[in-house]
Amino acid sequence: MKKKIQRMTAAAAALLIIPYIITVLINGKYIKVSGNTSPQYVKVQVGNSQKKVPWMDYFVGILAKEIDISYGEEALKAQAVLTRTNLYRQVGEKKDVTLSGEYMTYTDMEKMWGKKEAKKIYDRLEKAVEKTGEKVILYDGKLAAASFHQLSNGKTRNGNEVLGGEEYPYLQPKECLQDIEAKQQLQTLTLTYDEAKEYCRPFLVAVDKKESGKKFTFQDFEIKETDSAGYVTKIRIGNDVYSGEEFRTALGLPSSCFTLQDQEGSLKITTKGVGHGLGMSQYTANEMAKEGKTCDEILQYFFEGAEIKEVAEILLNIE
Repeated sequence: MKKKIQRMTAAAAALLIIPYIITVLINGKYIKVSGNTSPQYVKVQVGNSQKKVPWMDYFVGILAKEIDISYGEEALKAQAVLTRTNLYRQVGEKKDVTLSGEYMTYTDMEKMWGKKEAKKIYDRLEKAVEKTGEKVILYDGKLAAASFHQLSNGKTRNGNEVLGGEEYPYLQPKECLQDIEAKQQLQTLTLTYDEAKEYCRPFLVAVDKKESGKKFTFQDFEIKETDSAGYVTKIRIGNDVYSGEEFRTALGLPSSCFTLQDQEGSLKITTKGVGHGLGMSQYTANEMAKEGKTCDEILQYFFEGAEIKEVAEILLNIE
């Protein structure tokens, strides 16, 4: 059972939690500056220490973790724009920033793919970075929430509905019908009710001694609320209600779009899609690339109303 949980956790490992949106320092009204503004090196937190890493190595290393490296060039370029947007947003106005995002070192790539293949993969990802120049996604003059996920449930989610407020009008529901046909679209996990209770224990509200020994049944698990795209936002476990994301994280589910069934005295959980469902579906992006869509066309589809722009005017205050 632990191995099954680990496999499902690995399927969701590529997911990125949407970074907190910060304000960036803009030099007036987008004044053009010649040359590339990317830093040569960035400081990265590695374990308990910090080290300087070449900007390109770090960028490529993040791309290698974020997206299927077999995807088409235009899909890789679209991901590169999203990655750059998120990296620049982390930098923001900070004069001395240490980045903490996990990335694959070149050594990691060699261990995973072998020396010869690692070189090809690095060069391919580096090409995607270079061909997108300094492009990022902007909305109302600020770096947008460059959200992405591996595979939607057939439609992306509404940003304002999921994140709250009115700051994400460019994250609109978009049909991704080809996602439905993907091999990873439907995944199931079956647990005994005791196992499900144990996995959820870290976030369950403390109960008195009398209740703590109670055996869970199917009646103790109920989906209370979903959003307009079908992702679970509230689930009742026992007598208390929790978020769908808490449940997804605790059980290592691929996504919070799930249904529950009783199967011969066990809890059967069926999930749709992989990831949080916001922003660009990487699977659909690759299918669009196969159809001849460009990087910009892919991004304009998923981030309607946002600008895809070169940002040499953003001042990067790092070494």
